Amino acid sequence: DAVDRIGLSLAAQFEHEPLRAFEDDPVERLGAILNIANSEMRDSLLAGLAEEDKAFGQRLKKAIFTFVHIPARVGPVDVPKLIRDVDPETMLIALAFAVKSGDEALHGTAEFILTNISKRMAEGLREEIAEKASIKAKDGETAMNAVIASIGNLQAAGELTLIVEDEEEDED
Repeated sequence: DAVDRIGLSLAAQFEHEPLRAFEDDPVERLGAILNIANSEMRDSLLAGLAEEDKAFGQRLKKAIFTFVHIPARVGPVDVPKLIRDVDPETMLIALAFAVKSGDEALHGTAEFILTNISKRMAEGLREEIAEKASIKAKDGETAMNAVIASIGNLQAAGELTLIVEDEEEDED
């Protein structure tokens, strides 16, 4: 009788999946952390993961959304919403850093944003960017992370929908 009860108890425990500490998948959690990490740390971690666990590294790479992903993932019609949502000085710092960084991907993102707002506003921002002294990497990264956070907030509020990348394009 005791063995029967122990067996039934064990069987009942196997039927129930243990409670998870986190609701999100590990890839989603780590991706959210890496979204706000500096680019040097993020690139280093991704390179290490690619060597250790290629499948996890690829899933993680898809979960990351940074400033350089804006042109591929944010529709041109949503850029004005983003401009309105981000503090003007923060947006100026992010754009100035992107333009003056020497990084083509960052520069391309800045151009994408400037191309998809009104001409008058874009011209004003371009003038302010030209007048802006060089931006420290830490300040530029902080401003770009604020832009990304704003995109996340707009998406959560249903005001912006991110474009989903095709699986086939990622494999090339």
